[in-house]
Amino acid sequence: MQERKKQLLKLVIETYIESAEPVGSKFLVYSGKLDVSGATVRNELRDLEEMGYLTHPHTSAGRIPTNIGYRYYVENFIGPKKINAKAKDFLDNVDAKVSDVKQKTKEFAKFVAENSGNAVIVAFNKNSVYYTGISYLFSQPEFRDYAHTVSMSAVIDQCEERLIDVFDIVGFKETKILIGEDNPFGTNCSTIVSRFGDDSLFAVVGPMRMEYLSNFTLVEYISDIIS
Repeated sequence: MQERKKQLLKLVIETYIESAEPVGSKFLVYSGKLDVSGATVRNELRDLEEMGYLTHPHTSAGRIPTNIGYRYYVENFIGPKKINAKAKDFLDNVDAKVSDVKQKTKEFAKFVAENSGNAVIVAFNKNSVYYTGISYLFSQPEFRDYAHTVSMSAVIDQCEERLIDVFDIVGFKETKILIGEDNPFGTNCSTIVSRFGDDSLFAVVGPMRMEYLSNFTLVEYISDIIS
C-alpha cells in the first residue's frame, strides 16, 4: 500500500476508534494532519473502499473500517509501547501486595475492564473461568443495536466452549489480536488475548472499534507479571 493511503487509513481508524462516528473527508482535511487537498482525500478514501479496507454506511457521508482494515491496522501499527505510568504503578502495587495468583489476576482484570470499557475473561484452566466488565462492554455505542447485544450475550454465555478454540490459536506467553472471523468470541468483536500458562488465558473482549495499542500493551505487561 502506498504510504499516503497507509497514513490516511491509520487516521480514519484512529478517529473512528475515538469518536464511534463515520469519518468524512472534510473532517480529515480540516484535522490538519494531512498536507493534501480535499479532492485527493476523497479519491484516496474511494480507493481504500474499493480495496476493502473501508466501507460506506448508507446513512452517512463518512466511512468506517472493515475487518480487513482493522487487520491491516493491527499488523502495521500495533507494536511494543511503554505502558502508561499510572497503569504500571497500579499493576506493580497489586503484584507486590497480593501473593495469590488467582486473586491478583482478578484484580488485574477488574482494572483493565474499568479502564478499557471492555469485558475481560480469564481462564485459570478450561473449567475455571472468571469474567468482569460486561456492563462496561454493553455501554459501548455498538450495543445500542439490540441484535448486536443479543449476539454478544450469547458469546458470553458460551465463553467456556469458545475458550477451547482460543487455546488452540494462542501459544504459551504469546499475545494475539483476534478480529472478526478469526475471533472465536464472535465475528462482530475483537479479542486481545495472552496465554500465561498451559491452561490459563487473559483476554480483553470488545467491539472491533477498540483501543488496540493501549489494550495490547496492558495485556502483554500483565502476562509478563503472572507468567
